[in-house]
Amino acid sequence: MHLFSANPNNTVKKTVMHQYRAIANSAVGLYLIKKPKEGWVRTIRTALGMSGAQLGARAGLTRNKISILERKEAEGDITINQLKVLAEHLGCDLTYALVPSKPIEDMIDDRATVIASQSVDTNSQNMFLEAQPIDVETQNRLLNQIKEQVVAAGGRVLWKNTTE
Repeated sequence: MHLFSANPNNTVKKTVMHQYRAIANSAVGLYLIKKPKEGWVRTIRTALGMSGAQLGARAGLTRNKISILERKEAEGDITINQLKVLAEHLGCDLTYALVPSKPIEDMIDDRATVIASQSVDTNSQNMFLEAQPIDVETQNRLLNQIKEQVVAAGGRVLWKNTTE
């Protein structure tokens, strides 16, 4: 019973996926300093003893525009490109990262478990309605089989139904 199909011969795709997972997993557990309340631009500018007008002159912007951008950064509404320009004129490098809360494989396993559980629940309900209930051992075996198929299929199969 193959509910979810995968092409087991696609080694290039598997290699690429492995490389992406390694990159993502390298950030797991990485401790990043939280953004200061006033934002990084104002914090660094103040630490340098630079006024908003001085930063504006360096960046070719008005003091008012610097104030607006600092407020936007503090509120989370600044664009990466705007932040990059300001960082450059403050003598800083802009770095941003998405840090997974756990290893990618665990995230995939968790999602596959959800999908498999939904599938088993649906099948169990149908069997119950037909007066053929599935025992717990069979449900667990079916859950593991479906989960393995979902993990093997990967990609879009994992994320096509995002109701949870």
